[in-house]
Amino acid sequence: MDVNKILGITQHAIIFVQKVSYVYAVKAKMDALERNMETVSAKKADMSDQLEQEERRPGKKRKREVDLWMQRAVSLEDQVHELGGKVKGRRFFSHLMLAHQARGLATEVDKLHEKGRFDNGLALDVEPARGYELQPGELVGHASQTKRDEIWDCLMNEEVLCVVLTCFHLII
Repeated sequence: MDVNKILGITQHAIIFVQKVSYVYAVKAKMDALERNMETVSAKKADMSDQLEQEERRPGKKRKREVDLWMQRAVSLEDQVHELGGKVKGRRFFSHLMLAHQARGLATEVDKLHEKGRFDNGLALDVEPARGYELQPGELVGHASQTKRDEIWDCLMNEEVLCVVLTCFHLII
């Protein structure tokens, strides 16, 4: 057998083995990408819960950069899911074309994970509203008149420093 033919067959075999290993590497990269995306998704869910708690407090408002980060996380979740479907549903040589996309998405997910550290918190301190007046329903009956008089007496008493109403019913 001719040495050139043997070298040619050997080179083709080496290229074929490299491509097969590259396909498996794409699958491994896709698995790693999906795991990293799961971490970012969990962080997004935790941030959403934390924001919900913070925004219940008066004087707190979520930062726009946090909203932008969360929108980007949703977009990347969709892209990673779509790419994962392509990798699982395509044939051998198609994986080679998807490798570049997987690398690019992996870089974006890593950057997003890094940017998800909001050291100064997720919400801003804003000046709370000055308040507003609630119009109570009409007070009726002798008991309500007695309580109103009792509260008024406390307000007019200079020795009383604070009046705390423990039960207030508002009828809307």
